[in-house]
Amino acid sequence: MKVFLYDTNLILSSRISSQIKSLGYELVEKDNAREACVALVNLEGPKGLEVLKELKEKGVKVVGYCGHKNLPLIQKAQELGADLVVPNSQVAANLKEILERFCST
Repeated sequence: MKVFLYDTNLILSSRISSQIKSLGYELVEKDNAREACVALVNLEGPKGLEVLKELKEKGVKVVGYCGHKNLPLIQKAQELGADLVVPNSQVAANLKEILERFCST
């Protein structure tokens, strides 16, 4: 199973990408995001909402994440069609469950 990760926060992205690989998933580049069972998007990145919108237009399932107090960003992501929006702490702590939810066949 393949996963796309968009995150410009090097510490958080390194932690998440390591977990993705250790759980047996393959990371794909943005050009191949359609092949992914889910895309994980840090909404607080410089183009987080743009990436979310672009992926949803391509039919990709998207889990957005950001700081838990960033309510306007959470609301905007939901309006753009994010399949799930979670706090940064949850994406890291519950990654296995998130991937199982979106990548189970």
